[in-house]
Amino acid sequence: MTRIIMAIMLLAVALYVSPINACVGKTLHIGILDNSPNEQLLAELTSQLITARTGTTVKIDTFKAQKELYNSVRQGQVGMVIESTDRALEMVGKHKESGKAALESAKSEYRKSLNMVWLEPFGSAPGNGHQLYAPVIANDVLNSLPALPKLLQKLSGITTDAGYLKILKTKSDDRSRKVAKDFLKSKKLI
Repeated sequence: MTRIIMAIMLLAVALYVSPINACVGKTLHIGILDNSPNEQLLAELTSQLITARTGTTVKIDTFKAQKELYNSVRQGQVGMVIESTDRALEMVGKHKESGKAALESAKSEYRKSLNMVWLEPFGSAPGNGHQLYAPVIANDVLNSLPALPKLLQKLSGITTDAGYLKILKTKSDDRSRKVAKDFLKSKKLI
């Protein structure tokens, strides 16, 4: 009888531990172009928020060219990008639009051609009010992390926040993780 109880307890422990081990080694890669401080800061805020709230390891990958970035998306090496509506429309061969019309066109085209979903925008690019930035996520990542849209919605409109604009102007790469973390703490997001 003791052996049966022991076997049941071991089975229960194995079943309890296995979901935890299923996440080990999985990393979400966020792709950005390396020529935009705005994208770098948005990616860092996104990374810090996801890591703090979900425990998912997030790595930010920088690319020199948009073609290189989207080749990595197609190969499954990058699961999320920080994208602007202007670049997105250029990427899919559409004419530039502004505001919500640009966002709707980008959403539609990315879903059809890249199997990616645009989430709630971070807001306008500072100094360029017609161009929106947003996290864009691959469908397979969305299926494995379904809570991301609701979580990242907390950063919606962040680019118009006075604190964001201040750290964007003063941010230096060597301390960007700390600056992003402090900013998220000040907003009580982590």
